Amino acid sequence: MKKNIYTLIPDIYKLLEDGKEGVNEKNLIEFFKALREDIESFLSSDNRNNGGRLRMSSIGKHDRKLWYEFNNKETKKLGGQLKLKFFFGNLVESFLLFLAQEAGHKVMDRQKEVVLEGIKGHIDAKIDDIVVDVKSASDFGFKKFKDNLLHIDDPFGYVGQLSSYIQAEGDDTGYFLAYNKNTAEMVLVELDELTMIDAKTRIADLKEIVKDKSLPDRCYADRDEGKQGNKILDKNCTYCDFKHECWASANDGQGLRVFSYAGGPVYFTHVEKEPRVEEILM
Repeated sequence: MKKNIYTLIPDIYKLLEDGKEGVNEKNLIEFFKALREDIESFLSSDNRNNGGRLRMSSIGKHDRKLWYEFNNKETKKLGGQLKLKFFFGNLVESFLLFLAQEAGHKVMDRQKEVVLEGIKGHIDAKIDDIVVDVKSASDFGFKKFKDNLLHIDDPFGYVGQLSSYIQAEGDDTGYFLAYNKNTAEMVLVELDELTMIDAKTRIADLKEIVKDKSLPDRCYADRDEGKQGNKILDKNCTYCDFKHECWASANDGQGLRVFSYAGGPVYFTHVEKEPRVEEILM
């Protein structure tokens, strides 16, 4: 019986529970090829500099972050910890696509280049002829997929990314295949005409925004820290490469002040009362 995407996750779990005799050689070769490419990329000295370039993977991000990415001329080296995180994300993607094949599903067009309004991107794959974007997430991030909350809280722009892939392929639906790194739970989340963004209009708007000399509004406002009158960055801002440029006017022009807490560094935009922990001098 021909498989369809709606049974993808139960079929993968059943494969793992029941096992099978032998592995499809073609599927295994494709997996090893993807793994080799991931390892070679991981060990290369690649750096990040998206200056002057828009990509489909980023059109769902906030305007200000994209403005910085587009206009940034400085090449930033990826830290070892971040590279390792990206590698395991790619490994999860490749292995889940391999399992989908072994479970009897059709997987094609891996990393196929697509173009929309002159902007290029690469889809993860099509499963059973439907565009699928594979995401690995922590418990917190996975909950957004499982509870279908991305239309409310989507700091990484996943909806815009998948929307552009779907529309570039001329389709009207696609799916996130989300994987919980903590529990190995998976969920399939559909993105259709009612939930995707108009990627063509978004791209047209962004082309104007990133070339404008004036900065767009900040992605997130800072927030109160306790009752002392201090203010800190929103948690989504703490992961941004451009937080120091973005908040250069904080603390009366001093910029962000960073203090070392047990849970990690905390970025202060306004210090009314000095925290009773060590300050990290930048």
